[in-house]
Amino acid sequence: MPTTSGPFTADERLDPQEMVVLHRVFRREIPLLADLVEAAVPGDRRRTAVLADHLDLVLGALGEHHEGEDVLLWPKLRERATPGVSVVSRMADQHEVIASALAAATDLSHRWRTRPERDTALRLADALRELDRHAVAHMDDEEEHLLPLMADHITAREWSEIGERGRRSVPKPKLLIFLGAILEDATAQERQLFLSHMPAPARLLWRTLGIRLYKRTTTRVRRTNAVALGA
Repeated sequence: MPTTSGPFTADERLDPQEMVVLHRVFRREIPLLADLVEAAVPGDRRRTAVLADHLDLVLGALGEHHEGEDVLLWPKLRERATPGVSVVSRMADQHEVIASALAAATDLSHRWRTRPERDTALRLADALRELDRHAVAHMDDEEEHLLPLMADHITAREWSEIGERGRRSVPKPKLLIFLGAILEDATAQERQLFLSHMPAPARLLWRTLGIRLYKRTTTRVRRTNAVALGA
């Protein structure tokens, strides 16, 4: 395991673009869900359950992603990237702010699921927009200032540990849905990169079941035409 900056071999070197692709899920889904929650008909428990289920997936994934960085990424960067310690400290401080906003949105989502009233929906939409504001500022900062440090001081294998931790946190029935969320706005090259990290049976499952499942899910959540996803 490296203790200083590179050079890493081609197999070891991290491609920071993977984090950018993951960030797109939260950039897209959180503000979209805020609008959908606000537009939901008060008392429509079926619609509320659909949106609350999707909120559980998205908000849970964001929290787990940040906890994985807190546990597995920040300590390594503080040790190895001495000139970048201030950047790492800023990222950690931002995580605390986001964690507070995330907890507020999660609590309101659970309340809304139980009692789908207009006032709770509006408060939840506002909480999601507040979370989005903090999360977007953090992701912008992270992509500009942290990713170069990661490329020099974190190996692809170490980054994959964070990804594996995140996958374990997603309920198995939701894994294909979250994979679809990652691939939705990915370029063909990015899609190929993510799929190449999956074992062959998992890639087959995505192509034979996952694409259709994700399209059905987005139709139910967004009540619009399904998104187009390549195999």
